Amino acid sequence: MSILSFDDEIEERGYDVRARRDAGGGTGPLYIVCSPRKSVGKTLLARLIAEFYFAHDRPIAAFDLADEGPQLSDFLPDVTTAVELGSMRGQMGFFDRLIGEKHAAKVVDVSHRMFRDFFVIANKIGILEEASRRGIEPIILFLIDPDEKSAGAYSILQRWFAEISLLPVRNQIVSNGIPYWGSFPNESPIHVALEVPLLSASVKNLIAQTSFSFARFQRTQSIGLPVRLDDELRGFIRRVFRQFCEMEQRRMCGDVRGHWSSSP
Repeated sequence: MSILSFDDEIEERGYDVRARRDAGGGTGPLYIVCSPRKSVGKTLLARLIAEFYFAHDRPIAAFDLADEGPQLSDFLPDVTTAVELGSMRGQMGFFDRLIGEKHAAKVVDVSHRMFRDFFVIANKIGILEEASRRGIEPIILFLIDPDEKSAGAYSILQRWFAEISLLPVRNQIVSNGIPYWGSFPNESPIHVALEVPLLSASVKNLIAQTSFSFARFQRTQSIGLPVRLDDELRGFIRRVFRQFCEMEQRRMCGDVRGHWSSSP
């Protein structure tokens, strides 16, 4: 399946996506990438989501709540805004932007140090519920790991944001051995299995360069890599983007069903 085919895939199932957009739909989702633990792949996942939208020539805005490098703003400086939650003014500016522009997708990279503060504030002011009321679908992408504190944090998010999609993401470098059904159940309507595959050390060193772009690499015939590494990286991108495509299909089909069910 081509990574550019998800509109066609949805329409083949009988949903007129373009007509829905013309009728006022087509709002961009709000992805919140998070974990209470460090070094689990949050920034990599946020990069991949943004580059997925680049590959589709669709608008994306990124927000960086990290406090250690390399940060999302180092890789995607043109679309990333650094966020300061330490002041009321910073909070208001940030949350206003999250629920303001409806048609661009948004991705928020929440550092492990900001995890508690971000979700406490979000729960207190109801920002995710407000986004939903405005037609912006929040999707919390939680990087899972074996630490019991992560399972506890995941459970809290399930209780606090019961009406919001909460999806566990398995970065295979840290999540091996965690049962697929257990401490991190996916009970949201978007029921997809998201995984970040393993990469060799050589490919990890390449993508760690702040000048590297997944979307640009995917569109380029060759950058001079050995065939084995070229195939590995292209396979990685295809696999991850295919998962995002499925997530987007399920999200949009759900929106269409909701739009139809509410029509007179």
